Amino acid sequence: MIDQLKTQTPRHVAVAAVVLSGLAFVLGGPAVGMGAIVGGVVAALDAWAITWLASRIVGGAGFISRGFAAALLGAKLGVLLAVCWALLARWGVNPIGFSVGLGALVLGMLYSGAELSIREAQSARQAQAGGEG
Repeated sequence: MIDQLKTQTPRHVAVAAVVLSGLAFVLGGPAVGMGAIVGGVVAALDAWAITWLASRIVGGAGFISRGFAAALLGAKLGVLLAVCWALLARWGVNPIGFSVGLGALVLGMLYSGAELSIREAQSARQAQAGGEG
């Protein structure tokens, strides 16, 4: 299950970022669209980091310990906040577009969780139906 989330979540976030960026270009113009692209890139990188670190915490596999992975997950939040601040305050990324693009993180993770939940329920139903018959 964790392996499926690890591979699917960043992909779903990236797809949501592309869709939201396209909508931002159409509805908000070039400045909002470019901000959405930047926010989408940040969202996709953040999704990859979250899934990579979470798989290390849950599975304990790899070259880092579970405790260190948990500490990195906390530090990742600080880095994310610093990157967002730098992009908005220093480099002048459009805040509306950036927020739209960053929203891909929420949409992609919600979709990944819902899809995995539906798959698990279907396989449990099939297993139950096979056991009854």
